[in-house]
Amino acid sequence: MNRLYRLLPIFLLFAFASCATKYSKVLKSKDNEYKLKMADEYYSRKQYAHSQELYQDLFTYLRGKPQYEEAYYRYAYCALYLKDYEAAGLAFQTFTENFPNSDKVPEMAYMEGYCLYKNSPKVELDQSSTKKAIATLQVFLNTYPSDSHVAEAKKLIDDCNKKLEEKEYLSAQLYYDLGYYKSAHIYFDLLMSDYPNSDRSEEYMYKTVLSSYQYAKNSYEYLQIDRYDDALGECENFAAQYPKSKFAAKVEAMRKDAQTQLTRLKNIQTKLQNEQIKKAG
Repeated sequence: MNRLYRLLPIFLLFAFASCATKYSKVLKSKDNEYKLKMADEYYSRKQYAHSQELYQDLFTYLRGKPQYEEAYYRYAYCALYLKDYEAAGLAFQTFTENFPNSDKVPEMAYMEGYCLYKNSPKVELDQSSTKKAIATLQVFLNTYPSDSHVAEAKKLIDDCNKKLEEKEYLSAQLYYDLGYYKSAHIYFDLLMSDYPNSDRSEEYMYKTVLSSYQYAKNSYEYLQIDRYDDALGECENFAAQYPKSKFAAKVEAMRKDAQTQLTRLKNIQTKLQNEQIKKAG
């Protein structure tokens, strides 16, 4: 038994070498019909790297022939199954350009958007691919509103929008964490505007109030009256819109402090004005 285990890697090595040699012979073959047959066979065996290379090598030969469409269709899916989403998306797009009258065009249009979705990076990174995925999938929905992939396309668009929303949220939160409260206020306000139906709208409004309050609190004293006044108004608006919010106690604490600070600052302002009047008199 131990001897068998020792010999197993050698057997596997020979088997792999044999397969590699066979594939090399197929690739070098001048018989294009044989190569096409083998490309289809590799595809059925899920050996997509071999299949993809053979199809690509055959395109010049196949162009204008009935088999060209199916070969290109499989070629595009090879890239998808190999998880090369950028190449797959381009192949699906090229399919629609090469075969505009094919009954597979709606599927290809959806798959192009799907590949852009799959190629979308982590939320912290640039989201150009995510935005392009939304645009491509929306064109698909507008063009083929009755296609079988419509429900999937809508879900992908929702997922993309959530990623863009999270990206904006992280930017807003970063400004807040760095102490740039005015910028944080603007970004949280934009979040409410850009995603009015978000299930996080309450949190965004709270963060807007919090940013406004911190902006006032950390300002020079001669600027604080107007800024505390703005924060007070936002606290009251939040309480009116979300009277039973989980943030209600925190907002009420900010409202009370803003009111206390306003009273204090206005008293100081009045005192200084009275002193100036006395000096002038």
